[in-house]
Amino acid sequence: MGGLKQRTQGVARQSTAAWWAVGGPCAVVVGMLFLGAVLRTPTDSAQPINAEPDRKRQPIDLAATAAEDAERLAEHLGAWTLQFMMACERQNLDPIVEALDDQPNFFLLRYPATGKDCYRVCWGRFSSKAEAESPRAYPDVLRDVKAIPWATPVENVLP
Repeated sequence: MGGLKQRTQGVARQSTAAWWAVGGPCAVVVGMLFLGAVLRTPTDSAQPINAEPDRKRQPIDLAATAAEDAERLAEHLGAWTLQFMMACERQNLDPIVEALDDQPNFFLLRYPATGKDCYRVCWGRFSSKAEAESPRAYPDVLRDVKAIPWATPVENVLP
């Protein structure tokens, strides 16, 4: 009889330990989720903070940006730049321009030869073709273009 009592107590201890091993962490996670929901719930008609998704950003004026960038790049005649692409569709240019417009190495340059509003996307000013072609890191948005940049003299990309 004593052996049966010891075996049932051992099973009870094992199942309690198993519950704590599995149930304990689950209870902690559930508690944290509940606490997080309570803390994030607005009170007294307060609105949750968000990144202004309802407010649309004004589109960047590509022509004005291109004119400013051409002036900046024209100060470096004799230098080289990397051209990543040429595009005429605004949907191809907007993500790049919005991400890089404030970067000093980014240049959006009008490409008037097509008769349409087309633009070149260029990066950097380099003293030589070799320097321009040397391996370097680029912003993610330029890597996402999946184009192989080519070195070109600044004079060749100015409108």
